[in-house]
Amino acid sequence: MQEPESAFPRTCYLCGGRDLALRFPERRSPDAEAGFNCTSFGHGQHPPIWRCRSCGLLFQWPMPDSDQLLKTYADVEDPLYVGERDNRYHTFRRVLAELGPPRSRRLLDVGAYCGYFVDVACEGGFRAEGAELSSWAVGQARQAGLTVHNQTVSERAASGDRYDVVTLWDVAEHLADPRAELTAARELLTPGGSLHLSTIDAGSRVAHMMGRHWPWLMDMHLYYFDRRNIARLLEQAGFQVERIRRYTHFVSVDYLLSKVGAAFPAVDAVAESIRTVSPERWRVPMNLGDNMHVVARRPA
Repeated sequence: MQEPESAFPRTCYLCGGRDLALRFPERRSPDAEAGFNCTSFGHGQHPPIWRCRSCGLLFQWPMPDSDQLLKTYADVEDPLYVGERDNRYHTFRRVLAELGPPRSRRLLDVGAYCGYFVDVACEGGFRAEGAELSSWAVGQARQAGLTVHNQTVSERAASGDRYDVVTLWDVAEHLADPRAELTAARELLTPGGSLHLSTIDAGSRVAHMMGRHWPWLMDMHLYYFDRRNIARLLEQAGFQVERIRRYTHFVSVDYLLSKVGAAFPAVDAVAESIRTVSPERWRVPMNLGDNMHVVARRPA
């Protein structure tokens, strides 16, 4: 891992290239939230973000201390996430069809949070478990009767358990060492097993159009992949990439407008006005082309 004490990165994490340039200078507001919870409203608040001109990878620098990062995620509590439960279930039920027939296959959801996808996968016929760092979220999942391990991917791989499917929904961009974690995910898979992950797409048209105003530039996102370099990373971790598609989230209109107001303070008053006349539980599909669903396989 690169040395965080340097003010400037020396090499690219992904390709080792040295042609690096500052892409987005640090942005901070005095009253900004620097949350690492799933529903964080800290949009547009971030350390310096650099770009590798060789492979296109975007990454924040300096990187946070990896041990402190694990502790931060272990301490996360996120009751707002529970308030969006129905929409999370709707999102996950739609994506479950992409995993193929269940046939009682074993599935591990990495970054399972409160276990909603684990529950959906069990409903669909998988023998599903989760792995999650947040003690609060693990407690929520276990209260619902779900099997969620309070472990990292590497710790789960060391357990000796093996799975037919591993999923990482909105996780890869948060990892301090994504290559190592994805390599551990490969070890968790049986030969021929499949990996499904979603992550934000920094190479998307909307990301390019919005530039420094792209709302996913945040403290908690350490790496920003595009379709080409996420495939390269997965190949480095020993996977064969099969396909990459758009990924759609569903959220309530109230949650969406809260996010819009946080990301773009200039339109907060307008968002608030719309909120007062919109049905509170109206479900909105979010797909601007800047989220991707990647399917890869461990070679047989």
